[in-house]
Amino acid sequence: MRPVINYSLEPPGVEVLFGNDPVEYEFTGDVIADVNGTGNWIRGLELLGSGSRFSLGEVLRTLNPERPGGPRWRQSELRVTYDPEADAAYLYLPYASSLELERERVSNPSLFKSAYSVEDDEATFGLSANKSLVVIRFRVPAAERIEDFVRFFKSQNPNGANAPAE
Repeated sequence: MRPVINYSLEPPGVEVLFGNDPVEYEFTGDVIADVNGTGNWIRGLELLGSGSRFSLGEVLRTLNPERPGGPRWRQSELRVTYDPEADAAYLYLPYASSLELERERVSNPSLFKSAYSVEDDEATFGLSANKSLVVIRFRVPAAERIEDFVRFFKSQNPNGANAPAE
C-alpha cells in the first residue's frame, strides 16, 4: 500500500490517506512528525493511542503492524510498527523517490537526522465502518514552510497536482 499525502497551505496541514473507504468515525489523537534541520518532515508519523477513544492496535490491523525493532530497509513502501505496551505506533511512510533520496542520504546524511519534532495532539483520525484507518489529518505549525515540510514525500498540493519531489 502506498498512502496518498495531501497538504494545505491555509491552514497549514497534512492529510495522509490510507484508502478510499468513506469515513464513518472521527476521533482526535496525538501525532508527532520528526523534522530535519532544513524543515523537511522525515521518516513518517508517530501515533500515540493512550487516552484516545479508540484502540490504536485495532485501527491499524489492516496495515499489518509489526513489533518495533525489525531490520532496516529502504523507505520505498509503507511499514507500520505497533508497541501494545506503550500503545504507540510508527508509520514509516514511503519517500517520493527512494533512489534520488538514497543519493542525497549518502551526500548529506544530516538531511535524514531529526533536529526537532512537530506535534499535534488534536490530530483527526478518520476510520471506516469496520473501524480501520482511512485518513490522518494533522496541523503543521505556521512557522514551518509547508512545501519544504512535505518535500521528501510524494504529495499533492491543494489543487491536486503533484508537488515536486526535488
